[in-house]
Amino acid sequence: MDNVAPAFQINHNNSLLEIELKGDWLLDSDLSAARLPDELENELEQQFNSKPDIQSVKITMTQVSGWNSALLTVMLCLSELCRQYQVQFDMTQLPLEMSRLIKLSAKIPSGSIKQHQEKDTSFLHNVGTNVIAAVKEVGEVIEFISESGVAFMSMLKGKAIYRSSDTWLIMQQTGAEAMPIVSLLNFLVGAILGYIGAMQLEKFGAEIFIGDMVGVAMTREIAAIITAIIMAGRSGAAFAAQLGTMKVNEEIDALRSMGLSPMEFLVLPRMIGMMLMMPLLAIYANFMGILGGALVAYAMLNITLEQYIGVVIKSVGLNDIAAGVFMSAVFGVIVAVVGCQKGMSCGNSAEAVGASTTSAVVTSTVIIFISAAVLTVLYGVLGI
Repeated sequence: MDNVAPAFQINHNNSLLEIELKGDWLLDSDLSAARLPDELENELEQQFNSKPDIQSVKITMTQVSGWNSALLTVMLCLSELCRQYQVQFDMTQLPLEMSRLIKLSAKIPSGSIKQHQEKDTSFLHNVGTNVIAAVKEVGEVIEFISESGVAFMSMLKGKAIYRSSDTWLIMQQTGAEAMPIVSLLNFLVGAILGYIGAMQLEKFGAEIFIGDMVGVAMTREIAAIITAIIMAGRSGAAFAAQLGTMKVNEEIDALRSMGLSPMEFLVLPRMIGMMLMMPLLAIYANFMGILGGALVAYAMLNITLEQYIGVVIKSVGLNDIAAGVFMSAVFGVIVAVVGCQKGMSCGNSAEAVGASTTSAVVTSTVIIFISAAVLTVLYGVLGI
């Protein structure tokens, strides 16, 4: 059956303006359907201007045989026009679904989007906003650290409620499962250090000291830093994503409703696992980095493995190894705290989970390098 062309008729009765709609108000209607809504709006606006006694506008649809979003758009425009002229828009004759949508649109302030876009974005405003956000974030971090300390003390007293199986699982994920990537990157870094050292030492006939350079560099700092960055991007991001997803799914709220502390049940196993595995991974990374340097020394300088290892043993002392292990333990705390804190402070959307994960990696990396610089200077002052 062919569509009936849409039409309208306006009847004025004292303070009431009745608009009678006819035909099919559909998006695919032909004839004057495209320009008819504009004609209706213009006609209604002329009525408001010429007859200021109008107090109410009533819509009747008894002769409308079909409608879709085309008519809904017209009704929204008429509703907004009545609101501008402070005239009541009578929706009693409209379908229930349409009247609900119109009422919902009325709750959105007119021009709110434009006002939001035109708000003050001056330099001082941006600085103040960023400072307030930074102070708020620092406060959240301090609160998280204090709660973590309370949970850790509860664990030492044997009062913390958490599953030991979770701790072993986290240790497996942050330890054994991370060994392949830790092995590869530290081996390559050791080889790069050996290659650079070989090119320079060969000029002075001091090729044998390549073991000294690679051994000290890897054990004191490089292995700990490379391993920490790997764990920040691998495990720290995983902590933030896991806890953030649990918050979005209201699993953390469910734990609280059952009387369980999320800090003890969720955060504590992750922090323990990371803090225990990082020093072990750093020691393993030392070995892989030294092995990478040995490969370069043999390939470029014809230095045997026995000669290379002998130089490493003479140059690398227990203080160098202890310095690297302590640094890696600090990095483990940083990665665990930042990853868990970003996850626990995540918003309630999928986008917020992604933002928290990204922030965890970036923040951890920055703090790791700052901590490495501070510890390096401190080691120098102490003579370690």
